[in-house]
Amino acid sequence: MQYSAEETIAIINAWDEATKAHFHRLVSVNLTISIRVMMENEDLTADEKLSEISLLNEFHHRLLSWWRSADGEWQSAEKLFGLLHFYAERMLKRGAVEFPVASAFETVQGLKAQSN
Repeated sequence: MQYSAEETIAIINAWDEATKAHFHRLVSVNLTISIRVMMENEDLTADEKLSEISLLNEFHHRLLSWWRSADGEWQSAEKLFGLLHFYAERMLKRGAVEFPVASAFETVQGLKAQSN
């Protein structure tokens, strides 16, 4: 099912803490896979791979830093989308940033639908 950015943000913001934690774990795993895929991309030079992987690493670092605020509350999904947009615009292979988040979202939505 396709969701607009606004619908996706509203859904993520409405999830309970355990669901958000599961989503964020899936994004982390998916980003690791994106780095592995990037390493196998024969269309990129070694310098391009290093640049792209550096951006993925920084995206992941900021994602981990921004998921929770200083008081332990989950940050809003708007921040996630802002971060996603910022890094995706700078990537040669945009899917390396976009797919991990979209895949994690779809997985969590599927699990929630199965449990209802």
